[in-house]
Amino acid sequence: MASPPRIGLIGSGNMARAMVRGWAAAGAGATEQMVVSDRGSGRARALADAYGVDATTDNRELVDRSDVVVVCVKPTDVEDVVRQVSDHVGPDTLVASVAAGVHAATLENLLDDGVPVLRLMPNVPVEVGAGTITYATGRVRTDLTEAALSCLGQLGTLVELREPLFDAATALSGSGPAFFALVVEAFEDAAIVAGLSAEVGRELALTTMVGTARMLVEDDLSCGALRRMVTSPGGTAATGLAHMERAAVRGAIIDAVVAARDRAGELG
Repeated sequence: MASPPRIGLIGSGNMARAMVRGWAAAGAGATEQMVVSDRGSGRARALADAYGVDATTDNRELVDRSDVVVVCVKPTDVEDVVRQVSDHVGPDTLVASVAAGVHAATLENLLDDGVPVLRLMPNVPVEVGAGTITYATGRVRTDLTEAALSCLGQLGTLVELREPLFDAATALSGSGPAFFALVVEAFEDAAIVAGLSAEVGRELALTTMVGTARMLVEDDLSCGALRRMVTSPGGTAATGLAHMERAAVRGAIIDAVVAARDRAGELG
């Protein structure tokens, strides 16, 4: 496509808000022709007021004004929403879903042949342009697919996956920010117990997390290599790690991700 695709988001909940905010921050006119909808909650209007997008309560109108339609509703509502607009969707419109457990084939079965579809699993850091967006394409992949992926790339890192792996990705990446937030929250609490103020504890915890992530990425280090780099025999890190292993922290994290993966499968 010569110009960026017009994007419409059906639903204005947390993920839609995060994506709109991320696109607004990315600039380049990403939100100038964007349309968002709701069922009368007022959330679409709030997004319009905050980020300059258009708001509507008519999903068919939204589809008519969009090249890329992103369905941002609960998994149980996806089929009803797509059926509602299906007669307004043709091969010149791409339909995507961010709902956990909703397969690309489900969208294809509700739409005419030749309509390109995308299954997406973004996480909330798309709000600050640092998200992870896993995706799978349907049977049809067109120039519009590539244009949509280019727009999504403004929100963070794109990772293409086979659909059987989506439940695991949902658990790790989609739910991951909540898991990491719990760990950082525990470090903040630990800082207070250790004698630091809440403000200093938060600053140390967050900057340490960000710095560690940057080292792992920019130096291409394995986690084991970084851990060994920090851990001196008989030192503070060694003592703390021994306590964490005895408390089965590693196992608890693995169990949490597996449980979340299984739950994602139940939502399909």
